[in-house]
Amino acid sequence: MKATKRILGAALSGALLIGALAGCAETPADPSSSVSPSPSVSATPSESPSAAQFGDFDLETPDVTMALLGIPGDTTVMTVDGAEVNAEEYLYWLGYATEYVGYYQFGDPAAIDWDMDTGSGTVTEYLINNARDLAAFNQVIRNQCAARNITLTAEEEAELDQQLADAVESSGGQDAFELALKQVNRTEAGLRSMYTASNFLYVDLQNQLFPAQDAASLTAEELAQWAADNGKMQVKHILFKTVDDSGNPLSDEEIAAAKQKAEDTLAQLQASDDMENLFDQLMNELSEDGRYADGTLGAPDGYLFGDGEMVQEFEDAAKALKEHELSGIVETDYGYHILLRLPVDTEMAREAWAEEQSTNISNQMNEQMTTWMDEADIQTNDTFASIDPKDYYERLAAYREQLDAANSAAEGESDGAATAEPSASPAAEGENDGSATKEPSASPAAEG
Repeated sequence: MKATKRILGAALSGALLIGALAGCAETPADPSSSVSPSPSVSATPSESPSAAQFGDFDLETPDVTMALLGIPGDTTVMTVDGAEVNAEEYLYWLGYATEYVGYYQFGDPAAIDWDMDTGSGTVTEYLINNARDLAAFNQVIRNQCAARNITLTAEEEAELDQQLADAVESSGGQDAFELALKQVNRTEAGLRSMYTASNFLYVDLQNQLFPAQDAASLTAEELAQWAADNGKMQVKHILFKTVDDSGNPLSDEEIAAAKQKAEDTLAQLQASDDMENLFDQLMNELSEDGRYADGTLGAPDGYLFGDGEMVQEFEDAAKALKEHELSGIVETDYGYHILLRLPVDTEMAREAWAEEQSTNISNQMNEQMTTWMDEADIQTNDTFASIDPKDYYERLAAYREQLDAANSAAEGESDGAATAEPSASPAAEGENDGSATKEPSASPAAEG
């Protein structure tokens, strides 16, 4: 079979489920960031199949595929340009795709309408195709690296070991880690293989195909020329808001007061013999642009931007200014602004150049991966065809219930042996104390 393929992302962690379902948001999947493919690794759908429907599973075997379907996890179910992909790999992504669609389209995997028409087949067919393509995407990375003799360096191997060790620690220890792996039908070897492809091989492949220039090597003159060629401008502004933090308009009285403040501030600046220093002082004292929790401005050095990056009124006013020139009062949907245009800062330009290069390289790599996926020869076999997504996910849900019950019973026995008293509280330690730093808001950046 020649599969229809579409990949929309950078590396395996950027692969998106195809937005074929009506109303299904194209939210990036990030399998490399967690063992779990769902909002909760232990999430069990409501009204999940009971243990009686499938009987007791072998909870001791590390081969969850064998426990669920009676076939070894290393059984080949498909090939990608001749390279074998096993059942564990495909089933991990089938569970992932099912929970993604289940939660984001139906509210719960238990509510999936498996026969619903998506416009290009049923939901069941959609999930099969997505899981197949996500597994194939991973294998394409390996195939392309093998063809170019790209392997992990000793440093990357050490970093991979550390990532896995961190995963164990964040899970609460080796036992909890292994439990989490079982819940998503993933062996540690399978997880390591996925981390290798998504976190290292993809990056190495991209670096070989699209080598990046070190931004530190650019001179001030080169950066200034880049900024000029790309219409970049640097502007500081003082903002008096006419909307609240949610974007709702303030009262007429508050808007009038904001305008009066803007006019008074502009008059002070226009009358000053040291306008730029006074501008900085008033901006830090008065501007209602985004601030951090400690009260400091989020952008004290202003904004470096080009066409379309700010709201139109702000951009037009900036273009009309010469360097070191002060604007009048500029009204946008955010409020009243006073702008000061400045020469482009070399280090801000260097950072912006690096970000642009990174975006360009990512886009090139995405296009290359899409081409490789389109050209890949993906073949599936009878074992692949025998796996029904609904049956598999119901078995996985029932297996999780049995696994959780066994784990809870074991923990209860352990607690009872240690002490006759009940634990004081089931609350997890180290809960968030709510002291996270507030990010700046109210930027004049273009919406949408």
